[in-house]
This record gives sequence, C-alpha cells and structure tokens, in this order.
Amino acid sequence: MLKVIRIVAISLVSILLVATFGFLYIESTWAKPQFRTPQEAFIHGSIGTELAPLPVFQVLPDLFPDQFQPAGKEAGDWVEQFGFIHAKPGDKEGLPVGFSVSNYQPQSGNPSPVKFVGFSCALCHTSHIRRFPGDEAVIVTGMGSTSLDLFAWVDAFKTSILDKNLTVENIAKAYEAKYQKPLGIVDKTVIGFWLSTARGQVLASLPKWDAPYNGKDLRDSKLLPIGPSRTQPFKELVHFVMDRPAALDKSYSKLPSLYEQENREWAQYDGSVRDSLSRSVLAAVAAGATPNNLVVPEISHNVTQAIEYTRGLQGPKYAEVFKDQGIKIDPQKVERGHAVFQQSCATCHGDRNFADGTWVKGELQGLITPIEEIQTDSERLNYRYYQELPDAVDVFFPNSNPLKPKRENIRPGPLGNTKGFINAPIESVFARAPYLHNGSVLTLAELINLKPRREIFYRGDNLYDPIDVGLASPTEPDDKHYFKLDTHVQGNSNKGHDYPWTYQGTGWDKAALEDLLEYLKTL
Repeated sequence: MLKVIRIVAISLVSILLVATFGFLYIESTWAKPQFRTPQEAFIHGSIGTELAPLPVFQVLPDLFPDQFQPAGKEAGDWVEQFGFIHAKPGDKEGLPVGFSVSNYQPQSGNPSPVKFVGFSCALCHTSHIRRFPGDEAVIVTGMGSTSLDLFAWVDAFKTSILDKNLTVENIAKAYEAKYQKPLGIVDKTVIGFWLSTARGQVLASLPKWDAPYNGKDLRDSKLLPIGPSRTQPFKELVHFVMDRPAALDKSYSKLPSLYEQENREWAQYDGSVRDSLSRSVLAAVAAGATPNNLVVPEISHNVTQAIEYTRGLQGPKYAEVFKDQGIKIDPQKVERGHAVFQQSCATCHGDRNFADGTWVKGELQGLITPIEEIQTDSERLNYRYYQELPDAVDVFFPNSNPLKPKRENIRPGPLGNTKGFINAPIESVFARAPYLHNGSVLTLAELINLKPRREIFYRGDNLYDPIDVGLASPTEPDDKHYFKLDTHVQGNSNKGHDYPWTYQGTGWDKAALEDLLEYLKTL
C-alpha cells in the first residue's frame, strides 16, 4: 500500500510539473515582444499603462453613454467630447491616436491571452491644428495636445467600473451586438478577473482620492479644474508613489510639446529632472505604470526608443500649415522682428540658425529664471510635497530596477535649490499654444503683451488663430468650448513673463511687437 501511495504521489507531482511547464510555455506565447522603431514606439508602443481588456474598452461607451458623451449624443462621440484624435481609417483596432494595444496585464506586466488597451506617448504629445470649422485638421506628432481632457475621461472610466451594471454578461452582450460575434471563454475569464481587480482597486482608492465625478459634472471646471490640454503630474506621482491625496495641490501644467529634445540640457522645464529617461519613466508612473511592468523588455524598449524619436523631432512650419488660407509672412517685418528678438529674447531662449537649421544657444539658456523674477504662476513649485517627492521616488524604485531614476538627476536644478523655470529653446513656438507652463495664455500676441491677456476664456477643441498666433476662444461656452478657465483661480494665473515690456507700460512699442510676432512665426 505504501508503495502504491508513493507511485500515485510521484505521478501526481509529475503531472503537476508537466502541467506547470505546459502552462508556462503557453503563457510565453501570449505576448510576443515587438521591438518597434523610435517613431512606432512613440505612436503605438505601450508604456506600461494598460487599463482594460480590449473587448471591454470597445463597448464601454455603448454601455455608459451618459459618462462617455456627457454633452449628449448630438455633441459627437466620446473621442470628440474628451478631445482625443480619431485614428486614420484602417489603423489598428480603430482606437484614437495615443492608445496602445498589448498582451500585458496591468501593473504586473505579466503576459495575457487577451489584448489590453493602454496609453502611448502620443496620447498627450500629439495634437491637431484646426484652422476653420469642419477642418479635418493638421495632425502634429510631438505637439502637446490642445484638446485632450484626460482627467475627465479617467473619471468617466472609473465611474463605469464602479457601476453595478458593468458585468461580464453585459459586456459580452454588448460586444456580440456590436461585432456580431460572441466573446470566447478565455476573454470572459480574463475580463471577469480584471473587473474584480479593477473595481477593488478603485473602491480602495476612494477614501484617499475621493469618488470620481460623472455625467455632466465632467465638464464643470469648478469640480474638475484641470481641463483640456493640462495635467497635474506631481499630484499623480504623489498619489502613486506616496499614496497620499495631495488634496490642496493646484500645480496645473499644460501638456508639453517635445520638439528637438536634443537641445535640452534639463529634461523637465522647472529644473526638477535632468535626463530624458528619468522624465519619461516618471511620466509613465504618473499615468499608472509601475516599476514592475516598466522593465518588461518590450515596454522598456518603447520608453527608451520614444525618447530617441523626440531628440531630433522637427515641429511644424507656420507657413506650411496655413499656406492654403492665403496667409503669408512679411519678410520685412520678420527682419525687423529678428532684431527685437535678438535684443529681448535670444539671451534666454537662443535663436534659430536658418542657414543650417540648428538652434544657437543663448547666454542664459539652460539656466533657471527664479520665480521671483519671472513672476509666473508659482503653484507648480510650491505644492505640499515638493521637497519630499524626490526621496519618495528614490525609495519607490528598487535599487535593482535598471530604469530607476538616479537621485542626483532629480532636483536640485541647475542653480541649486532655486525655484523657477528653465530658459529653454522655443522651436516651432507657434505650435506650442497655449502658453506659459499652466496654459493660461492663449496666443503669442498676448504672451509678448502686444494685446492684453484674457482673464476668462473657454477651452475644449479650440480653433487656431493664425493672426494672434495661438488658440481662439468664443465669448460664450458651447459644446466644443465647455471648460471655463478663470485666470484668477488658484493655479491659473496668467501673470509674469513680461518681456519685452508690460502691456502699454514703459517702453512699450506696438510696432516692434508686431514685428516680433511675425518673426516668431518663422521659428
């Protein structure tokens, strides 16, 4: 009998080992790494921010139209209402620009038999320039999105996860109705596991981060004050790295453009992060990536290659974007404006050498202008955990993690502990709107004080204003311009950067500023 028991035990162990190795082999076939080119990595590559199984993602807007079309069906689909950009016909899975598809599970990066949807770098750093109503728009890769209302969309996404009507059965019914084919047993099993985990995580976060807003509240700037084209990167890092609410943080920052990054000595424009890799890794963490999935070979490759893509990425040319509108640049005004730029701007920002296309470094380029001198909104530099966050990041990443940011590359900036903003190049400056780090100035004409800065305006999917060079805003809100940006609200100040002169102040020269504006169109 003892011998029989031993034989049975050995057989069971053998079967278990065979089953284990068989499962590991099958699992290894789920995710076949794709090592993309720099451009493909930037546009399509996962950065470790997987959110939901693809079938779920495809039917959520159908299951919860009140959340994903908060302005009503007549105002457009969810892509338009949250400021995403429709992909070109035939693009993978039909997802908007900036959504990636991979066979990696959220947070862990483990292989999955079902595809998951996440973000790529292009989500925040691709925009469209709409020149007139109904314009198909010029899509600009590397430009900070001027329409994306990401945090409102995230709240809609969380609300749908918490809804008791989101079940595997209802997802399967919606999927079959939409695509005329059933979900397989593997899909249902993975979706069930994901839903239980995701719902548990959202519920666990409520005591610290509060309940998500939903429906029409998603468009209320008093409730969701970040709005289109902006983010709160440090608040999200505090959430994920320090597990704290950062409730009083008002450090609103616009989604930055990433042209010609090879010209940047400091990757982050407040001097808080030196190298591009650390900046990109922290940006991925702020969007939901973890130290675990960032080291998955494919994801790690995407992050590093996307950086490589932006090093020499050229921004658009004003004359090319608006050539069909009959708008021409006046060469005489450009010549006079160049002289104004050299006198008032080039010391800090440098200038373009049009003979070879390179950027000529200015005397003070790469250094920080203290906030006391530049006098722009200081919330980004004064949030509660400004001093503690770098050390928290250092602890958050294991020492063995190859992507761990080096402590010496995260604060202090080039002038020690000086708080302020880096004097940086302004390549393709016309395609960097809105202006100032918090997006509180819509046009270059206002930024250089040729015109007074608007104190209240409406954001959303704004048309481009080629005359004042920036974004146009209607006098009243509508379906496309729903977010009220009041520059008197904490974190929204449009003051400071009064170069060359304050508006109609001492030395103010309207003609010189008109010439300067003309020159800025050429950079």
